[in-house]
Amino acid sequence: MSEEAPPQESCLTRLLNDQDLNQKMNVAVSVSVELYRVLVSCLLLVFVPQGCNGEVCTYSENVSEGTQKYNACLALNFLTMFAFVLMYIFEVKRENRLITYLEVNKSLPCDNETVGKVLERLPEDKRQSIWNLDYYYQKIAYTSMFLFVGNTVLSGIIIYDYYLDNQTTTTFVTNVLFMITKVGDVYTTISTDKNVFYSAYLKGKVQFNDVDPDKLKQIEAPVATQVEDNTEVVVEQKEEEKQSV
Repeated sequence: MSEEAPPQESCLTRLLNDQDLNQKMNVAVSVSVELYRVLVSCLLLVFVPQGCNGEVCTYSENVSEGTQKYNACLALNFLTMFAFVLMYIFEVKRENRLITYLEVNKSLPCDNETVGKVLERLPEDKRQSIWNLDYYYQKIAYTSMFLFVGNTVLSGIIIYDYYLDNQTTTTFVTNVLFMITKVGDVYTTISTDKNVFYSAYLKGKVQFNDVDPDKLKQIEAPVATQVEDNTEVVVEQKEEEKQSV
C-alpha cells in the first residue's frame, strides 16, 4: 500500500503563522488604543473636570474660556496632540518598514555591528529608507516628549485655577500617567545605536536583527537568473569557438 501524502497546510494556517501578518495586526490594534491615549493626555484642558460657577464645566465651556493665558495653554494642548499624531504616523511607517524588510531572529546577535552587517544583504536604497525613517521618528519623538512636559506643567497650573473637587486631581493625574508610560516606552525605542531597531508595538521590546527571508528571496532571484544567463552565454561562446576551430 502506498503511503498517504501528508495533509497540506491550509491557507488560513499559513496566514495565522505568518510573522509579518501577526505583527501588522498587533500594530493596528495598538494604534487604536494609542489614539485615545493621545486625546485625553494632550487635551488636558478639555477632558479634566473644571469648575464653572460651582458646577462642572461643559466641553464647550472648556474650549471657550476667554482669558489670554487659558487660550494660549489650550493652543499648546492641540499643538502637543498634533506632534504626537505626527509621531505616530512616523512610528507606524517605521514599524511597517521594519516588519516588511527585517525579521526577529533569536538565534542571531543583536548588537549594532552584527545587525549592520546583516543589513548589507539588503539593497542600498532599502537600507537607507530604514535609516531615514528611524532618524525622522527619533526627531519628532524627542520634540513630542519636550512638548508633553511643557504642556503638562502649564495645563496643571491653569486647571487648578478652575479647581472643582477631587475629580480634577484624579482625572489630571490619570490622564498624565496614560502618556508617561508611552513616553518612557518611546524613549527606550529611540535611545539606541544606528542599527538597533526595537519594535514600538511588539511586547518585550522585540528587536529586528535579520533580513526577512521573503524579501531576501525576491532580491536574490533576479541575481541568480542573471548569473545563469551569463553562464549560458559563456558556454555558447565556447561552443562557437570549438566549431570554428
